[in-house]
Amino acid sequence: GVFLDKVLTHSTKSYIKIFLVGTLVGGICRLADYFPADTLWSFSSIQTLLGFWIITNTIIVLLSASNICAGISSFLYMFGMTLSFYGLQAILEMFIPLFSGGFRFFFFFFFSLFVLFTVLSIPCAIAAFILYYWNKDCVFNSILYALPVGALIAETIAIFIYFQTHHTFLFQLLMDIVGAVVFLLMFWNRVKSRKIYIIALIISSLAFYFIFPW
Repeated sequence: GVFLDKVLTHSTKSYIKIFLVGTLVGGICRLADYFPADTLWSFSSIQTLLGFWIITNTIIVLLSASNICAGISSFLYMFGMTLSFYGLQAILEMFIPLFSGGFRFFFFFFFSLFVLFTVLSIPCAIAAFILYYWNKDCVFNSILYALPVGALIAETIAIFIYFQTHHTFLFQLLMDIVGAVVFLLMFWNRVKSRKIYIIALIISSLAFYFIFPW
């Protein structure tokens, strides 16, 4: 494929590309947000769960040429997504009556969310910066490779239990399963120690499952 030219580099051109990809994804998620809530597929909640962010940011790290590139690209992607997500909401609020919920309500509520997610982009960028070190030929890379997979496995279990009762979030469940399986197999051939990788997978899955407020 030609996704992001396969490699993200420490250059202005590359950063503009990833920012634009973020704005595109944010716009799509904003429009999908208007699907009916609490349906089987839950298309209105694509970006609300952890799995979406784990998968997209893991892809960014995999496509980055350096740890600095991974960190900056992750931040720009998430900032671009946040900007278009809430920016499109503002446009829809002002010009399309169907989406109007009161401009004052929008300003205080959605602006606070915009600031919140912009701030949250920073720890995600730091995580991407650190995860890039999985490219180093050392045993520690087995632990780093296990982290995103462990988080996806934990969320898969949590969503599956929720799905059994509420019959919703099927799209997110399938997305997490596919992401976990693809990354699990992809990283299996990259880790320095498969034994440590398996142990780290189990520990990180349990840790994410019990610590994160699902």
